[in-house]
Amino acid sequence: MKKRLLLIIALSVCLIPVGYAADVYRDCANLVTDYAYFRDRFDADEFSNLFTADASLSVGNQTWEGRNNIHARIEGLDKSRSIRHLMSTIRIEPIDELHASGVSYATIYTSNAGSNSTEGFAIIGEYHDKFVLTDSGWKISDRELKSIFSYEDK
Repeated sequence: MKKRLLLIIALSVCLIPVGYAADVYRDCANLVTDYAYFRDRFDADEFSNLFTADASLSVGNQTWEGRNNIHARIEGLDKSRSIRHLMSTIRIEPIDELHASGVSYATIYTSNAGSNSTEGFAIIGEYHDKFVLTDSGWKISDRELKSIFSYEDK
């Protein structure tokens, strides 16, 4: 009887991290795709809410610190251009109960607003992320876009 009880306890303990890792992956992967969706729609409110209050966002040689500055960045963008982020290869690694990291690939296209043609991708890059579990769920605490290929490389 003791052996059976110990086996049940051991199996229960082993299953907790697996379920937890799946939840972390799902929640953080949703942040990655929501980032692309809200960014492409210039939705500053929803976009900035993906980040912690003290988050950092780095794109190219620019960095925005804090949710308010990230919000202002989206508000100030030139809306005469269309943009689409195609996210793929999303890898999320739980670090501990409150932290995770991730890398996701992005192919980003731009065009004039209203146009359905483009000359090619603007950039193919990797987003390197740090995630934090907050009282309102998982948020991005640090995000950096690293360019792998760009259209200007031709």
